[in-house]
Amino acid sequence: MQIKKLSVFVAFILVCIANLNAQMSKQELQNMYISFLKDQGYQSNVDSDGDVEFKAEGRTFYIIVDTRDLQSFRILYPNFWEIESEDEKAKAVKVANYINRTTKVAKVYLNSREDDVSMDANIFIDKPENFKTFFRRMIDLLLEERREFREKMNE
Repeated sequence: MQIKKLSVFVAFILVCIANLNAQMSKQELQNMYISFLKDQGYQSNVDSDGDVEFKAEGRTFYIIVDTRDLQSFRILYPNFWEIESEDEKAKAVKVANYINRTTKVAKVYLNSREDDVSMDANIFIDKPENFKTFFRRMIDLLLEERREFREKMNE
């Protein structure tokens, strides 16, 4: 009897998770993000990939719109440091590794061409609209890590 109750409970949880992940379309997510950004004083638009582009502190960011995982929220800060030499690339890898080891949430990496450095912040949330609670902290973190990256690159 206990196994049957447990099986019913597990099935219920799986249905709830499936319903959560099926609740919002890409356009609904985009509209939610754009509405929030507008309320916060940011201008934004949807780019050709369907992600939401906006500027904060004079820098361009993207909210990555992912309908496959509504419990994940990601802000991308692309191409904030151009790599101009092999020596600079080697140093950028070391600095990125340092930041990745010492920072929560943010990750720094070289793009696939290894000629620019980008970073993102990714969190898990229980509902898509709960990104709002963490949005400003994520932007501040990305800007702070950019500052730290620049300082270490200029040492």
